[in-house]
Amino acid sequence: MPSNRRYSLRELSPKDYSLYRVICMELESLGHEILIEGTLGTDLTALSTAMQDRRLLVEWLRQLMFPPAALYNDCGITEEVEELLLREAE
Repeated sequence: MPSNRRYSLRELSPKDYSLYRVICMELESLGHEILIEGTLGTDLTALSTAMQDRRLLVEWLRQLMFPPAALYNDCGITEEVEELLLREAE
């Protein structure tokens, strides 16, 4: 498999799919936390930490060549949003 091609959901082993699912659920949870903290603005440290964790999980998805989180759930991060998040980290 070429290094720039990501696995499809069908190609993931049961073990990999479990890890993928956990990462996607955590990305969804972090998305909600970022929305709430960004709206309330009460804890900038929590907001910053959630944003950093989200970027790290997106990097991990890519390193493992797992599909974008958008393939797991409707509100998941698309490949285009991944690009934006990773570009912001540079």
